[in-house]
Amino acid sequence: MAKGRLKIHWITQVHNLVANALGYNTHNKFMRKYCSKIMDFDDNADIALNITPADQYFPIPGKFGILFSMWEFMDLPDSYIEGINKADAIIVPSRFCKDLFARYTNKPIEVCWEGIEPGRFNFYERKFPNFKKGERFRYLWVGAPNQRKGYQLVLEACKLVEKMPEIEIYIKTTMPVIKWKKVFSNAWKRRKYIFNNYNNARRWVLALIDSIKMANKTIYSNTLKVLGKYKNIIFDTRVLPFDDLINLYNSAHCFLLPTFGEGWGLTLCEAMATGCPSIATPVTGVADFFNDNVGYGIDYKLKEHYMANYKVNTKMFVPDVKDMMNKMIYVFRNYKEALKKGKAASTRIHKKFTWELSAKRLNDIILKLRG
Repeated sequence: MAKGRLKIHWITQVHNLVANALGYNTHNKFMRKYCSKIMDFDDNADIALNITPADQYFPIPGKFGILFSMWEFMDLPDSYIEGINKADAIIVPSRFCKDLFARYTNKPIEVCWEGIEPGRFNFYERKFPNFKKGERFRYLWVGAPNQRKGYQLVLEACKLVEKMPEIEIYIKTTMPVIKWKKVFSNAWKRRKYIFNNYNNARRWVLALIDSIKMANKTIYSNTLKVLGKYKNIIFDTRVLPFDDLINLYNSAHCFLLPTFGEGWGLTLCEAMATGCPSIATPVTGVADFFNDNVGYGIDYKLKEHYMANYKVNTKMFVPDVKDMMNKMIYVFRNYKEALKKGKAASTRIHKKFTWELSAKRLNDIILKLRG
């Protein structure tokens, strides 16, 4: 261990409690990678850092507990309120999350942006497709097949291919596959935590049941309808190696993120880093790095929503699907302008939002919190 460097008990890695969400796993992986260059990881350190959903947070007795978490909508559920108040300090990835969490706790809250790897998400020069050679204008959406990420809105936008045969919509997603052996194995490893947190365990089981229902009734049925009705729609449910995902970003002429709310918005950040012109809802965490100077914002309305899994009434940002489709057509017809915004977006991301900068910021925040 280097003399004078911070020593951190990096709980998330040690106890393997990263949430199953891709965002948390990616965040933990790359933040840890770049922090390892400037910090030392030590289970005996008196500072414990946990990158996890707030309702899965638990303090370590005798340690200064830091929770790195986020939320996507306008109101926190009780389980999250309880979680953030267990921590000694809280770190969030966006100003939206800081303002939101501050309504429910007096604990210190700091912002530490997420980022990209500059050596991998490099700027890629795009050109308008040559239709005579059979090339198409590709819109790309990447995410889990749920409402928050705008999955249903992208399916709705697939209607554009009927009017515009020169385009295609590439949907990179995953279909829910429950690996029961792994689920029960992880549950057994965490049995003490689960049994000591009955409400959290109950919510987890209910969420699992709801995901099965959703998979059967919503995701598969709507996806099959689109597959059977429209041409030029690509559904990709493979688990891609990281470099293949980067190549997929580079293959796109325009990136879509009609999100209802984000703690950060990592896929949009990655697409922008490659210079891909982007259309997104300019709200919540996304607003820290995305606006009309570097992309095309989708109109939206704030609407009431009841989250059954969390038993909370909240408000979410609902994108206007018609406005999204109008922006898609506009980018297609004004691609030179869109490419300029894509270039500006790449410059912004590479200048301000990298994992190396995030690690340095995290180091400074922890030093500040510990005096």
